[in-house]
Amino acid sequence: MLRKPPVEKRIKREKLRRTEDILAAAQKVMLEKGYNGATMDDIAAEAGLTKPTVYQYFKTKDELFVQLVEPLIQSLALKLEAVRMLLEEKRYNDGRKIISDVFDVYYMTFEENSDLFKLFNIFLQFGVQYDMNAESYAVIRFWGNKCFTEGNSIASLSIEQGFFREADIYHTTDFVWGAFWGIVQVEQNKWGKEGISPYLKPVLKYAENILASALLLK
Repeated sequence: MLRKPPVEKRIKREKLRRTEDILAAAQKVMLEKGYNGATMDDIAAEAGLTKPTVYQYFKTKDELFVQLVEPLIQSLALKLEAVRMLLEEKRYNDGRKIISDVFDVYYMTFEENSDLFKLFNIFLQFGVQYDMNAESYAVIRFWGNKCFTEGNSIASLSIEQGFFREADIYHTTDFVWGAFWGIVQVEQNKWGKEGISPYLKPVLKYAENILASALLLK
């Protein structure tokens, strides 16, 4: 005779399922209405739950948003860290490969969840971070700063190892960040359909080639 799972396991599974349902509902509502336009009432209705139930899992909309986007920014930061570590170990012998790997890092992160990327882009464009509570903003800021720190280190090491010509490392990191976000926004808006635009990668490759022509020494 099969034994029933312990009550604790059933409760844990139910909490996990509800958490996932709430996060999925929050992502859908925020993409449709924007961060500022989305309310906890909207999210609860989309999840098929009462608002008090949602508050049992997430105290604020800020907390919900951070739970959604933190894995995305963390993933980007850790992928950039991996490129930086390869440079520190002197594993590169081609500057173009460094640039290609950095653009690939951005694209792979976007590809993991293009909707979350879009949500984070909305967050950046409309200055939502300035309306967030300090604790939630600190999480976003931590991983955002790590992305820029890793980008700066990649640029600096590439110059030190003779792959890139002398350049402002901060401007270089800002250029890559801005170019990627801008191209994604333009191409996805032009595409106007579900999924990733087939024109996105070719345009990103074009931007990659422009950066290579400006930076590469060899």
